[in-house]
Amino acid sequence: MATLNYSTSGDKAWGAYGRAANGSSQGAAGAGVFSLGSNGAATTLASVTQMVTDSASMDESSNAALEQMFRQYLRIHGYLAVAVCMFGIISNLLNIIVLTRKHMRSPTNFILTALAIADILTMSPYVVMATYFYIIYEPLCEEGDRHTKPWMYFILFHNLWIVTCHMMAMWLTVSLAVFRYIFVCRHQVAATLCSMERARLTVLIVVIGSVVSCIPNCFLYQIRDAFSNETRYLSGMPPVRYPPGTERPSCFYVYPSNFAMGHPEYVNFVRWLYGVVIKVLPCIVLAYLSMLLIIAMQQAKKRRARLLNNISRVIEHDSSSEHNRTTKMLVAVVLCFVITELPQGVIAWISAVDEVFFKNVYVQLGDFMDILVLINSAVNFILYCIMSQQFRNTFKSLFVAKHLPSFLQRVKQHHANGGGAGGTQGAEYSMVHTETTHV
Repeated sequence: MATLNYSTSGDKAWGAYGRAANGSSQGAAGAGVFSLGSNGAATTLASVTQMVTDSASMDESSNAALEQMFRQYLRIHGYLAVAVCMFGIISNLLNIIVLTRKHMRSPTNFILTALAIADILTMSPYVVMATYFYIIYEPLCEEGDRHTKPWMYFILFHNLWIVTCHMMAMWLTVSLAVFRYIFVCRHQVAATLCSMERARLTVLIVVIGSVVSCIPNCFLYQIRDAFSNETRYLSGMPPVRYPPGTERPSCFYVYPSNFAMGHPEYVNFVRWLYGVVIKVLPCIVLAYLSMLLIIAMQQAKKRRARLLNNISRVIEHDSSSEHNRTTKMLVAVVLCFVITELPQGVIAWISAVDEVFFKNVYVQLGDFMDILVLINSAVNFILYCIMSQQFRNTFKSLFVAKHLPSFLQRVKQHHANGGGAGGTQGAEYSMVHTETTHV
């Protein structure tokens, strides 16, 4: 997803170009479909800029240390990625079930549902890729007769697929922030601009735009035999002659296409496209809208404290607190994207102009950045449960209440009918009927 970055597995193959045929440890055709940024929010623009300045003078010891760290993490990445993906797929399925209940339907929830689907589509093929490339085998052609051509075509499809799906997730998150900004800061026109019809149209535009924007990535890669003399020649290595009757070893791999090798300016264009369109631009928009939403919540809180009298404040408290919880939840979702996506976008952007930085930093950090994207795609369920009471209550009514022992169900029904402290307040607390306060 995620993710994922966006030309990453193939970009890692590009970084490994010329090394797979002689068993170098840096090649990884499918080792990172996302490449998002390993240090999250801590990797500031200033530090990345400094890395670019110093990349040309990086000594062999620092490169070796980074490669060693990559190899150490490689041992656990497959198991960790599969665990995160399985949790993410299940939790996003639960998100879809809860958000599509009749009383939960709203434009915002429609976009959240589309986001959950995009995350599932991002993580599902990654389970297969991680199992094959990191658990059964390693993403390195150090021995012959390892990666077959059909598996490499799957890896190539997987790369293109999750780049597209994660791009959908990115711009759906931007759309979500825009809708919430209109609900909170331009509520006079919210009913018109943020209707269910507009939400459906927004999702359709994001899907079509993501597919079209990812088409240039399709021309960058092709499948080659890493041990063939043709590949060795393209890698600048001498051909190998095998004795008569000796079967040449084979290991297929994702390599730069002939078109890409003949048009380096096109490769740089694609890297800039994915670095800006998929990462940096949406992160800037998300950060700006999040700031506006936080300011709007603070201003609304001050207005309520200044204008509402004690009686009306009590009446208003339930709806306004749920309204603020929903906004805070969506801001948390947005900031998670910014923290995991922005560093990789900056790194991809830099890689388009600095080949040394690309090979020494971008390629090596691909797996770390992958796992950040996968975690980001999997945590929304936790955020919803923590920050939205309506989501929690709907989830409990669907998956918890039905499985309670019969005597506990009778006690719960007794309280819902007015028995016990609080009367009917507990039964009605989460039923928020205004459009702007749905999750």
